[in-house]
Amino acid sequence: MVCPLNWGLGHASRMIPLVHKLLQEGNQVLLGGDGQALQLISAEFPQLKTIHIPDIEVHFSPNKISLNLLNLGIRMLLTSCKEHRILKKVIDTNTIDVIISDNRYGLWSTHIKSILVTHQPMIKLPKPFGFAEFVVHLLLQRFIRRFNECWIPDYADKNKSLSGDLSHKYKLASNARFIGPLSRFNYIRAQATQHVYDIVVVLSGPEPMRTQLEEELRKVLLRSKYSTMIVQGKPHEKVILKKHKNVHSIAHLSAPQLKYAILKSALCICRSGYSSIMDITSLRVKAVLIPTPGQTEQLYLSQHLKHQFCILSQQDISAHLLSIIAQRISPNK
Repeated sequence: MVCPLNWGLGHASRMIPLVHKLLQEGNQVLLGGDGQALQLISAEFPQLKTIHIPDIEVHFSPNKISLNLLNLGIRMLLTSCKEHRILKKVIDTNTIDVIISDNRYGLWSTHIKSILVTHQPMIKLPKPFGFAEFVVHLLLQRFIRRFNECWIPDYADKNKSLSGDLSHKYKLASNARFIGPLSRFNYIRAQATQHVYDIVVVLSGPEPMRTQLEEELRKVLLRSKYSTMIVQGKPHEKVILKKHKNVHSIAHLSAPQLKYAILKSALCICRSGYSSIMDITSLRVKAVLIPTPGQTEQLYLSQHLKHQFCILSQQDISAHLLSIIAQRISPNK
């Protein structure tokens, strides 16, 4: 069984290449999860059985970082206990030999092999709480050691690392190993879409920040000359292409269609979430990364990779986005 965390779409999207690999090797695969994460991965593999395993519902406010972290930490601890009890029932009613979960710390078992996938065995805390970073790291390692294995989707070589401090700053648990980056675009061929665009915007992440970013980008891009496709990151909605002047939008694209759209575009705009970074790195395309305000992990990743990608803060979209696009799309760049 493969089961991603339901926080944005990235945790689910990077499970797609793992499922492809498991199927290619002749394994029978069940899909577990909740919400949009389960909808996304099951849309890629409609032939596979799905099992609902409730997950934490994330709403993020950039103005209440301390409360966000405290509330999220407590809720994730309670959720991990609950999902551990659920897993016992799932194992009893299904023939499962191995469970691979992405950042779901309650999905370990003493009866079957359990594998945790995470790119951040160390969690970046906001600067006021930096003193507690190592203590939190040690606590997290205790959770990780409950699993038989911990797979880190990054390079073992720190100089090539995409996650930086998140996986390389402190000593890892003995069951952890690097497996290389995971992109949803691995193991698939691009599938042609009806249109080709100058810019492709790929949205994801918890509300209300996802909607706020979409609205800000749309407002600016409608003033530009560039044809744009906004992939809204809503796999639960009906897929209908909506057109307004030079900006088109669609709720969701399959991985093969999205791969084609990005490869044929001149520029991709997305959050600086780790899965998005693995995707655009895999495709070797020009990109503008916009960190989610208040999310320390994305803020750190954008700084760590600032020499590879163009970084733009959300508050500067209106003032600087069009000039950045002009520079990046220029044939001399």
